[in-house]
Amino acid sequence: MSLISVEKSIGAKKIYGEQRIEAVTEEGISRFYVEDEMLRIKWFPTPYDIVFILNNKANGPVSIVWDEARFIDEKGVSHRLIHSGIGYEDRNNSHPPTFVAAKGTLEDFVHPADHFRREEDYGGRSNKQQGYWKRTSFLPAQIKGTAEELRVKSEPFVGKTFQVILALQIDDVRNYYVCTFKINKVDVTEEKREQEKGSDNNEKGKRAGRGTRF
Repeated sequence: MSLISVEKSIGAKKIYGEQRIEAVTEEGISRFYVEDEMLRIKWFPTPYDIVFILNNKANGPVSIVWDEARFIDEKGVSHRLIHSGIGYEDRNNSHPPTFVAAKGTLEDFVHPADHFRREEDYGGRSNKQQGYWKRTSFLPAQIKGTAEELRVKSEPFVGKTFQVILALQIDDVRNYYVCTFKINKVDVTEEKREQEKGSDNNEKGKRAGRGTRF
């Protein structure tokens, strides 16, 4: 996946100057920088969480207005965003802004608020079944089945785009940074793991997994 464009709200270019986008490879992983006179944002997009590091270059604080931030999927459907500290129970509640101090840095992630899956957990002494909600991929990144089945599901996404819209308030002015990402290709991988044998020399179980990397 790559960052292909960043659009700002009307007037922001005049206020904060033209931005530049730079792609770099760090430890074999592509990351993307967008920078103007006020901000520098480093993006690391994955099918699960879209990680970013925001550097505030201004002399005053910058706030991220989460209630106005959005994820636009490959079909053009708008979703609310969650970030660190916001779980399943609070996904639809109002989220307070995050403030980044002057010359400060924030590392966080964004994730579509409606992409969760319930997982069952049998841990603990009581061995009672317990459930929790886990963030899931907004792209077909894992499947139970053959590698070819996953390839058929994932390859139609190649060439599609999705967007992250950050609502940023700077000097009492609300600005919207519309970041558009493109899915360039998919790599389908298959992994099989055998668990160790138990004390009775019987296999505890086998696990096989397949995944997609975008």
